[in-house]
Amino acid sequence: MDANKAKAIRYFLSESQVEFSKRIGVSASTICAIEKGQRDITDYIRAKLVRIEAGLTEDFFVFYERFRINT
Repeated sequence: MDANKAKAIRYFLSESQVEFSKRIGVSASTICAIEKGQRDITDYIRAKLVRIEAGLTEDFFVFYERFRINT
């Protein structure tokens, strides 16, 4: 799990950084710093993201491929 995939998950869920931070259980500034590459993803956050990703539909993986190309 890297910062780009974390951001893609947030975009796929159509959540703001504030909404996504509440889902993860961290501050919005932490999400912002991760997405900007200013902060590493901790094991706690990685575990939360993996659980969220596991619950996403196959549509996410199509979305993520396009997201990677465009970022």
